[in-house]
Amino acid sequence: MRLEDMTPAHVRRAIELYLELAYPPAQDVRPKLGPGLLDGAVHMADVFGRMEHRAQDQEAGSLRYTLRLGNVRYPFMKFVVQEYLVDEEFFFSVDTHDNLDVRPNSPDYVRFQELKAFNRELRGTIEGAWRTAGLPTHEDLRVLALGLAAVEREEKKTVRLLLVDDETHVCEGLGALLRARGYDVEICFTGEAVLERVSAGPLPDLVLLDYELPGVDGEEVLARLREDARTAHLPVLMATASQIELARLRRVSGLLRKPYSREVLFTMIAQLVERVEPPRST
Repeated sequence: MRLEDMTPAHVRRAIELYLELAYPPAQDVRPKLGPGLLDGAVHMADVFGRMEHRAQDQEAGSLRYTLRLGNVRYPFMKFVVQEYLVDEEFFFSVDTHDNLDVRPNSPDYVRFQELKAFNRELRGTIEGAWRTAGLPTHEDLRVLALGLAAVEREEKKTVRLLLVDDETHVCEGLGALLRARGYDVEICFTGEAVLERVSAGPLPDLVLLDYELPGVDGEEVLARLREDARTAHLPVLMATASQIELARLRRVSGLLRKPYSREVLFTMIAQLVERVEPPRST
């Protein structure tokens, strides 16, 4: 949705639906924040002034505003209003914000995986309710990207990209935009699918890898790729909305802070595929 078309009423309705689903009436846990936090907000500038804004550390970074609304089982889940891929186009999304470093040898690992599954399912339910209510979601981003891909066409490139993101609407929209730029694009939605794909066939020239993945996350995928001599030098462009220690990703080829504009994405991909080190293995 164009920013000039978005109103505080849109955001208020999105928060209402979020809270209805995240805090069922039968539960005793109640949210600390509610739609009342927007009382008196007349313009979107008033709304954004009451939300957390993370300044991007990359040139031409897109805008992202959040509210930590939580849910009945996890207090850190966030409501997000962000500009993504297309300038001045904003979308509502849920950030589960549960990408903690809980490894399989931890006694809390199984329970934490169950919590993450709960959060992912709740995210889908909330975003589905927003779509039904006519609010802007990543499904709208996918449709917009498909429309842009029809007109932003370039010559075919001899470059294979492997695109990995568990947000299917985002992944499909990105895939369409990148194919329009002439790239050969394959899509995976999980870390397990990435590892299976690179072990089974010709390697891509670049992996665009989301950090926040269910099960085997982006950090673990990167580690396994670097442990294998066949993929040790495979360029990996990591994308994340999390604030992570770069030391944990020392062998990543590039890092994108989400949300980002498509121009930043295209530039980083072009730079990385131009300096592929060894020839591609088959």
